[in-house]
Amino acid sequence: MKLSALRRAIEKGNLKAVMAALDQGADIEETDIHGDSGLPLRIACFKGLTDIVCELIRRGADIHAPNAQGTGGPIRMAHRGGHHMIVGLLLAHGAELPADLPPPKTDTSERRKRGERRIHNSGPPKGFNERRFFQDRRVTSVREIELDATQWEIYFAQTIPAVPHAPFPSLHDPSEHASSVLARARD
Repeated sequence: MKLSALRRAIEKGNLKAVMAALDQGADIEETDIHGDSGLPLRIACFKGLTDIVCELIRRGADIHAPNAQGTGGPIRMAHRGGHHMIVGLLLAHGAELPADLPPPKTDTSERRKRGERRIHNSGPPKGFNERRFFQDRRVTSVREIELDATQWEIYFAQTIPAVPHAPFPSLHDPSEHASSVLARARD
């Protein structure tokens, strides 16, 4: 099925192309495959294209056009798409809210609240290999080994920075050097 110029412009969200198609005589009440008129306005309402919805209403699109669910197709599609601002716009232009739809929200912002986003979208996306839940956190493992005095001195002698005339403990007393290294690591 070949799309009309008006439908292509609405699908792309291009207001200038919508205006050009209407100026060239495009059918503003184009029908869908079921024969219900008002398809361009329903598509724009579902996609949340406020500027195109306003232009179609200004040019005389039927805001009461039915769809497969009954009367009020544009407002049903805006509600289904979650575009409460467009529902309010249609109501302001005289559309009636079908009885089976809940009343519109008083907050017309299209954005979700920050807390709601954090509840529903925390962590990496699903399917990402590194996704972990709280109980799957990695725990550092520690392995204790016992060193004799020579191994102790060799190990901690390797941690001395090569700074000339630095005030480090003597290598003959490994416990003092070890305590200073551990103190630096702790800080």
